[in-house]
Amino acid sequence: MRVQTAFSRMLRLPGASVVDVSFGAEGVIVSVRLRRRRRVCSRCGQTGRQLEIHDRRVKRWRHLDLGANRCVIECELRRLRCRHCGVHLEAAPWARPGSQHTRDLEDVVAWLAQQMAKTPIAGLLRIGWDTVGRIVARVVADRLDERRLAGLIAVGVDEISYRRGQRYLTSVVDHRSGAIVWCAAGRNAATLQAFFDELGDRKATIRAVSIDMSGGYEKAIRDNAPAAEVCFDPFHVVRLAQRAVDQVRRDEWNAHERSHTPKGRWIKGTRWSLLKAPAKQSIGQLAMLGEVQQANKALYRAFLLKEELRLLYQLDDPRLAPAHLDAWLAWASRSRLAPFIRLARTIRRHRAGILAAIRLGLSNGRLEGLNSRIRLISHRSFGFHSAAPLIALVYLCCAGIAIELPH
Repeated sequence: MRVQTAFSRMLRLPGASVVDVSFGAEGVIVSVRLRRRRRVCSRCGQTGRQLEIHDRRVKRWRHLDLGANRCVIECELRRLRCRHCGVHLEAAPWARPGSQHTRDLEDVVAWLAQQMAKTPIAGLLRIGWDTVGRIVARVVADRLDERRLAGLIAVGVDEISYRRGQRYLTSVVDHRSGAIVWCAAGRNAATLQAFFDELGDRKATIRAVSIDMSGGYEKAIRDNAPAAEVCFDPFHVVRLAQRAVDQVRRDEWNAHERSHTPKGRWIKGTRWSLLKAPAKQSIGQLAMLGEVQQANKALYRAFLLKEELRLLYQLDDPRLAPAHLDAWLAWASRSRLAPFIRLARTIRRHRAGILAAIRLGLSNGRLEGLNSRIRLISHRSFGFHSAAPLIALVYLCCAGIAIELPH
């Protein structure tokens, strides 16, 4: 078998024929030629005789290693003059436009980036650390499906801190597919406005958006999707009640001279009995809860208010939720506990969104799981100086991009 035939079958470069193989300082140099004679602009894809040949250049691409040797693909390409894009090299089927690496190598790098940090990838494939990031950005730009933004019905919006100094990412998740469809730096209404601007007329299909109460996203949702129901995440609602219980406990602790008295030390020790659900408490914590019931009516009333709000999300019939919530609001408003009186005002303002979350069965639990995955991506890379490389990795790992290895 001829050497050229053997390398053609081994490399399987689309649209190329091997014409020569040599060994140099760079490794194995495989010279190929394009089978295609038609002129194709690498930027816009335009074809035809209207693309003038400006000159010719020899270009090289790094390919997957052949054993212990680097493999370099070499080909003479035409530089074409396009009326829209200017003068650029013609498209090569085995590489992405502007890349110095073949598609096979870039796909392997992207697949590995879904599994591990950049440093071991750079060492394994003998490429630069920065090169890994640029390859990931190219693969994401090439493989990120534009159709992911079409037909959105129910989405969730949440933020996550990716660096100290109040640096946040906002991610939008499709509740139907469970994948991140959009991600950007920031966490306010202007950030989410950029998402709706990218959607354009496609935002008319959105019927529900789940958010938490702390974000500044509600204004952007009301302005761009007035027909969509805003659903407030149940976890964050219950957490507000837990914070109110803890504030009541702190007020009682301060009123009894903190830990300077036996009563103050006892109040300090009631924290987890008050915050945890009874079904998850130990025997000792349940015994402490019994002491609270007998010794401090204000603390026990705060505990009951918190548990009653938690029961709102455990009703057998969701149609009972409006009456249950109204009864809770009335009780909290006259509870004579300042933190719960303030909480009642907050929940009354967000009543429609809380009930919509129960009726539609929406929560941000899926987003919290994806946030854990984003933290893992950030931690295994020991953090990021800017948001752009992290966003590229988020899309690669959390947007449903499937990389096919060149087997």
